[in-house]
Amino acid sequence: MAFLAVMGAALPVVAQVPAHASALPVFSSCQDVRRTNPIARDGTYLLINNGNVFTAYCHNMATRPSEYITLARRGRDVNFSQYTAGGASPGTDVRTAFTRLRIDPRTLTVDIGDLTFASSTGSLRHGSTTVTSMPYGAAMACTGRADGRGNIDLRDTPFQVNDTFVTAGNGSSGSASVSARNQVVGLQGGGYCGWITPAPAMYNPFNPSPGTPHLELRCARTGMVFSRGQFCLRLDNGAPVTTQVRRQGGQGRVIVQHGGKAVAVLSPDGRVHSLR
Repeated sequence: MAFLAVMGAALPVVAQVPAHASALPVFSSCQDVRRTNPIARDGTYLLINNGNVFTAYCHNMATRPSEYITLARRGRDVNFSQYTAGGASPGTDVRTAFTRLRIDPRTLTVDIGDLTFASSTGSLRHGSTTVTSMPYGAAMACTGRADGRGNIDLRDTPFQVNDTFVTAGNGSSGSASVSARNQVVGLQGGGYCGWITPAPAMYNPFNPSPGTPHLELRCARTGMVFSRGQFCLRLDNGAPVTTQVRRQGGQGRVIVQHGGKAVAVLSPDGRVHSLR
């Protein structure tokens, strides 16, 4: 417990934990992890920030750490954004598919322009610009119809969408169909040229760059998802978050409990070893 006490004392985030809870081996960001443990590796860590306790995948830990959530649903027709070719935009459909989303750990806002864990196919012309990629949560077309397609699917993760969607562009049209307790959003967007994105409206949302925080998430109503190595919960329900240190397989493990129920097992460096 001495290790945890020292770690907790070094982290201002512990002040967000209920006063009666034990010090936790968790951090407010992946940068906090690296600052405390410079040799920390990429992996899933437990973070506490702005009243949320959640798991995040820490990437690029050796240089510039950043936070991602891992998408459980993958495939051609899930978690993609498409600019449909045709009309004023000749070429082939540009479709970008995502496997992880970069988030701001303070707000749980997705940087929809971060394509670190995304892949794109197709190429088309938008005026004098060659389009080869799309941001997350967008659909676009220049056919005069809402032919653009997109999908957000957060099922089997502990997150849900906490945002609205708007159309923009010339003669824009489209819709966002929300289902599965705000974890699935089907997108259609288009016009001449037009698109749909999370609010507020964006301009020409193609060939995106990192640094585009534009889709708000929150912890899902169910509070936690254990099957995919992730969970997310709010600390505003009054239930305490505490820890116990146990020996497992010759190594020390930290058992994180919420309201007396074990929710995660951590290595002493804060990495998620397993979920309970």
